[in-house]
Amino acid sequence: MAERFTVRRIGLWLFMVTAVVFMLSKVWVLADSNYSMLLSENIIRNHSTYLNGYEFPAPIQESGRCVPPSPPLQSGFLTYQLDRVRGNVVYCYPNGTSILSLPFVALMNIIGVHCYSKDGRYLPLGEGIMQRILAALLMAGFTVVVFNTALQMLGVGPSLIVAVGTAFGTQIWSTASRVMWSHTWLIFLGGVAAYYLLGRETGGTKRAHPIALATLLSWMYFVRPTGAIPIICVTIYTLLFYRSGFIYYALTGLAWFTGFVVYSWFTFGKLIPDYYLDSRISIDSIATALPAILISPSRGLFIFVPILIFVFYLLIRYWTTIPYPRLAILSLSIVTIETVLVALWPVWWGGRSYGPRLLADAIPWLALLAILGCAARLRSAHKFSRAEVATALSLLALSIAINGRGAISAAPVTWNVEVDIDRHPERAWNWSNPQFMAGLIPPPGGNRP
Repeated sequence: MAERFTVRRIGLWLFMVTAVVFMLSKVWVLADSNYSMLLSENIIRNHSTYLNGYEFPAPIQESGRCVPPSPPLQSGFLTYQLDRVRGNVVYCYPNGTSILSLPFVALMNIIGVHCYSKDGRYLPLGEGIMQRILAALLMAGFTVVVFNTALQMLGVGPSLIVAVGTAFGTQIWSTASRVMWSHTWLIFLGGVAAYYLLGRETGGTKRAHPIALATLLSWMYFVRPTGAIPIICVTIYTLLFYRSGFIYYALTGLAWFTGFVVYSWFTFGKLIPDYYLDSRISIDSIATALPAILISPSRGLFIFVPILIFVFYLLIRYWTTIPYPRLAILSLSIVTIETVLVALWPVWWGGRSYGPRLLADAIPWLALLAILGCAARLRSAHKFSRAEVATALSLLALSIAINGRGAISAAPVTWNVEVDIDRHPERAWNWSNPQFMAGLIPPPGGNRP
């Protein structure tokens, strides 16, 4: 009982510290998520998904198709997230974030924070306050979920290291905790799903009910189309190894999808929103994009999160002692498919963002792989060598420093526009001016900002 109380106290402190750090990190830019909290507030106040009657900072386009614009953004970019569908103004990005955020937005409204004024004028400050606080709280919650997931396999110390490393050494700090990207809810839901999946294998937690698991996965899709990847992989995994509850799992997923279709019909006039049907993927870009999103100096996953090098070292070196290898294969499958999908996307660099933003979706599964890799190493006959410990700590410190730059310094944000990354994505390979060093070294041909 005392040990359980200590663990809960550590979890509470972990939540509070990470939430405070995330909130105090000064870099935040409303991009794709702009107007998502306005949609939440509009649903609460007007019981409608149509954003009619508000005064926006720029005219609303009238294409009739809600798809993400191809960069570079043209005039009216302040409202590129909106469109007119059947004469109604709608938020074109996935609406799942707005729906899941309803309780939080209602609370913020009670204390006087709003996204629009009494005369209907849009208030970006209110939007920003809501997004900053909610993103920080969600990612602090995700950090605690990772900690509790690791506790199913590791001791308190290693679990705390994995959780802190995930919070500050990945895109959690530099991207997902900044504002309410669609990645933010997806990462949180994915972390809870990974927790239940590992608990089902270890028996360390109550058996994950298939209805709960299907609900988590369904909402991952509602907040971001790439949520379909873990849905497919976990569905195959459940069908192969947990058939007894598969019928409940499948029926629950079907019920949620039916609700999604109904919502889409009433909001967008289509069974599936245009955003989810965007088919601009191309095999032609993969030869350039795949190495770029993995090792380029300004978008490479292993450059911005170098601790993953050690994680994959553990997985490869100690594969024979990995507990629950089928769960490791599941996680690797999700990570691999998500990586390939980003490489097939024509805007593989993720627009004016920091580092490998589009690969943030893989973080819950990379964290699970880190836990399994550490468990495999601890099950081997020898303790961690000094070289392994030194390498791991060095890579972790480097990961935290790099992602901290994206959360604290404004210079990496400016880096995107000094030479427009959307017009010149090839600059992701420029080793003389990597994004994470912006503000620390003078840009080529210019002075230090």
